[in-house]
Amino acid sequence: MSDTVAGPVLRLSGLLYLIADLSAMRLVWQESSSQTFEGQGGRLLEASFSDAMRMLPPQTQKNLLGFIQTVLRKGKAGPTEIGGDADTGLSGVTLYGLRYDTEGGQPFIICHPVGGIPENEGGAVVRGLAPILKHFVENSTKIVLTVDNYGYIRYASPAFMQTFGITDPALCLGRNIAHIPKRVGKTLALLTLTALTRRAGASGRGRFQLPSGDSILLNYSAVFFRVSETVGGVLFSAEPGENGRVDIGRVFDALTAPVLVIDSKTRKILSANKVARKIYALTQQIIDDTPITETLLHPKSFTALLEAARKGVVAPQSVVINSMDGVSKNKRLRAMLIEADDAPPRLMLEGKA
Repeated sequence: MSDTVAGPVLRLSGLLYLIADLSAMRLVWQESSSQTFEGQGGRLLEASFSDAMRMLPPQTQKNLLGFIQTVLRKGKAGPTEIGGDADTGLSGVTLYGLRYDTEGGQPFIICHPVGGIPENEGGAVVRGLAPILKHFVENSTKIVLTVDNYGYIRYASPAFMQTFGITDPALCLGRNIAHIPKRVGKTLALLTLTALTRRAGASGRGRFQLPSGDSILLNYSAVFFRVSETVGGVLFSAEPGENGRVDIGRVFDALTAPVLVIDSKTRKILSANKVARKIYALTQQIIDDTPITETLLHPKSFTALLEAARKGVVAPQSVVINSMDGVSKNKRLRAMLIEADDAPPRLMLEGKA
């Protein structure tokens, strides 16, 4: 059932206050304006108990109704957490409730979140959104760039910096993209500014000019977004065109030799190609949960392979493989070390085809 058909829906995450009319079995509430992506102001909403709470989980509905009944009996209640999830550890909204009786004896229950109403909703949502957005952009393996509502570059992924040949991020981050087309490329600057002006996104496959004078074919998406009336911007993401793409996963699985990639610190298997999964009888659960030193290799064998890789020994090393089907065999594995800038080195083990 859609909101337009059944009326407004109660969302505890943006609740400013809640009034329960027990005689009419209706709820009246107001939500923070920063909860709406359309930038609408927080308006007064009203619906019956069942309609208002229809999108809340059943247990949350039960807890909220129980809280209202407690306030009705005792005159006040709280602070009480409503909407928490014990399985995920997520906390809910902490409510405080008071009973109010009219001269005619009609009871109303007034609830509000503990902590009061934020003084600056727009500022609060930006402060909350910024670190999350920054984390996802800067840890993305794709070409990603965010530009705010005024055209200023806020965040960029390492792949963006590398693809566009930006050696000094300080000359781009925090600067208006309209002023630095020579640093980020004229194509990208024009696309971003057009999306901001038209308040609309764009996507497709096209050639982008690079600051070096070269160009690259990208499958791109420029998404215009708005969190409130003044908060928004453009999220640009892209990947190389078909002629520049290599599906590493398919190449890995196409190898006829069994290959394993292992975290040298945790000793967890990071990846195993199809041949390795079949020969060593590996399941995804074993790969995800169990270090290789508790499954395929004795700790001494792992250490010997790691030392050989560190010394650059090309010759395969003879070790005992404890296959998960219960059969142990003497195998020769070639060990190579793959260095990583932001993580422990990866140990790659290659068996015979």
